[in-house]
Amino acid sequence: MRSLIKVFGIVATTSIMLLADGSLGQSGANFLQIGATPRGAALGGGMTALATGAEALYWNPAGAIFASKTDIYLSHTDWFLDTKLTFGGAVMKYGPNNAFGISATVFSMEDQEITTVFEPDGTGEYYGSGDIAVGLSYARKMTDRFSFGISGKYIQETLYNESASQMALDAGSVYQTGFHNLRIGTAVRNFSGNLEFGGKDIDDRIAEEEAREEEDNPRIERLSSQFRLPQVFQMGVAVDAFEKADHCVTMIVDVDVPSDNEERVVMGCQYRFRKMAWLGASYQLNYDTAGLNAGGGIIVKGLRLDYSYSNHDVFSSIHRFGIGYSF
Repeated sequence: MRSLIKVFGIVATTSIMLLADGSLGQSGANFLQIGATPRGAALGGGMTALATGAEALYWNPAGAIFASKTDIYLSHTDWFLDTKLTFGGAVMKYGPNNAFGISATVFSMEDQEITTVFEPDGTGEYYGSGDIAVGLSYARKMTDRFSFGISGKYIQETLYNESASQMALDAGSVYQTGFHNLRIGTAVRNFSGNLEFGGKDIDDRIAEEEAREEEDNPRIERLSSQFRLPQVFQMGVAVDAFEKADHCVTMIVDVDVPSDNEERVVMGCQYRFRKMAWLGASYQLNYDTAGLNAGGGIIVKGLRLDYSYSNHDVFSSIHRFGIGYSF
């Protein structure tokens, strides 16, 4: 198990070095950057030290160890321009120190009618587009205070007759200090190689360009260009600033270092009443459009219902809904 921690250390160090290059806006599969769960979105994505159970499979796989015996979760997001994001995950614990999980994130939209220069009103044909990420996860409680988790993911993007796919890795850790339940979390997400689109239309166009027999044809290079996933290194702190009887107030701070943007900071607060309800709010700093987020949820006999609202300035506001069950 120590070898897993060594792997995480190598991946984290390599990620920081790569992300430090700062390739602004140069990534694909950007559905992986959309906050997938209501509580996570209400807290601005600041879930590195706070995520637990099936929800943690998206934010930090180390948090999966804090699930009950079995935990399942499903969420839905109405994103911009009639696109939709759906996340589902399930975690099962084996003893107190091991947990296994499976998850899927699906980004979808309705089929669009094909238009051309000569038929701007439509040809009567339609094309589809969508993305999917499917992952398997393992989390282990290494000591009474330190937990580690890792996820292997298959990611695919599809646009009409073309597609691109790649394997990726998420890894994370959570350290519980014992001081006011102070938790320190770290996570590396979407660590992988590059993606390259391929398919019938691209192959046909490359064949046309090769038939020109031009030396160093730049059009061929553009048709076969590669891009990388939106890799991110995250570090977060969560501390129970106030806890008494049935009430608990948790403060969070998360720092994100993405591969395609500048460093970002999230500050948030969560209020919890027993294990029956929660309210959360956050503010995201150095984001282009994101800012204020809020949400809440209730838990009744293991059944959990969550909702969040996110303000995106000039864009439409985003609403997320989630449902989960803990056995």
